[in-house]
Amino acid sequence: MLAKNRTEELVFHLMRSKKKSFHFGEISLGVIKLLDSLKEKGFVVQFTVKEGVPEPRILSKEECDALGIEFEHSISMDK
Repeated sequence: MLAKNRTEELVFHLMRSKKKSFHFGEISLGVIKLLDSLKEKGFVVQFTVKEGVPEPRILSKEECDALGIEFEHSISMDK
């Protein structure tokens, strides 16, 4: 049975279908589609890992240009 929490239900559906990746094992197709859709709308997700905890930021193309960073989804480690 699915959780009554709508966020948990959405995560369940996003994680259900997977494909094999040579580098990353199994990748959720729902998450890939979500990230692709965000980029098509002009936004990317950038995670900064601080003390082992990922903190997400959603940035527009303009924000990336202003910060001088590439307009791509990414993860960086905070030192």
